[in-house]
Amino acid sequence: MPDRGGRQLSRGPITLPRRPQGRPVLMQAGASERGRTFAARWAELVFVVADSPDTMRSLRADLRERARAAGRDPDAMLVLPAVQPVVAATDDGARNRLAELESFLDETEVLTILARLLHADPATVDPDGDAVALIEAHRGATGSDGFEEMLIRASRAEDLTVRGLAFRQAMSQLKPQPTGSPATVADYLCDLVDSCAADGFAIMPALYPSSVEDFVDGVSPELRRRGRLPTTPTAGTLRDRLGLPA
Repeated sequence: MPDRGGRQLSRGPITLPRRPQGRPVLMQAGASERGRTFAARWAELVFVVADSPDTMRSLRADLRERARAAGRDPDAMLVLPAVQPVVAATDDGARNRLAELESFLDETEVLTILARLLHADPATVDPDGDAVALIEAHRGATGSDGFEEMLIRASRAEDLTVRGLAFRQAMSQLKPQPTGSPATVADYLCDLVDSCAADGFAIMPALYPSSVEDFVDGVSPELRRRGRLPTTPTAGTLRDRLGLPA
């Protein structure tokens, strides 16, 4: 029956059965100060974008400490950085594949994309200008403080021009690009987990769907051989498979 405001109200208990996992897995993305605080309080899976292993480690450590301060078990929150693997049968083959993908990028288009991302007039953007100065002049344009901080950090670390940042942003959005054979990419991912930089990963394709197929056909079997992925399907709900508390 409706209340005085016209809203529909329900009387009595919900008659739906309890779902098998108990409650949904709570996922969050966002690395701003507000986003980290929210994630530490509520999230069970946190998707992050970090431009280097050191940044991944720092971000994961910060989130875990915030969770601990909020009275949570940090192990009940998994941090998954985004990575963009480029995989081929050999390391040289993968490097050639990456070079081929980068050759498809058009300078005018990538500069226009970056300008629009920052709400800047493409006609006024100097390709040889300082990338940090461009970002600082348009802070807040993307709506993501964490993303803009990453752009600035990477631009300073690599002394990027606007052109250099535009190509990096168009190709990978500054996500790490482990490039090589299945064994080489698996080494990279395992090192990140073993060095407390990640609990898992969000695999982002460089070219869809072939990049996903390359990862599933090449890297996943390699990870299974190393005992990093189950060799048989894991029974239970998503919560069970992630090892999260009920």
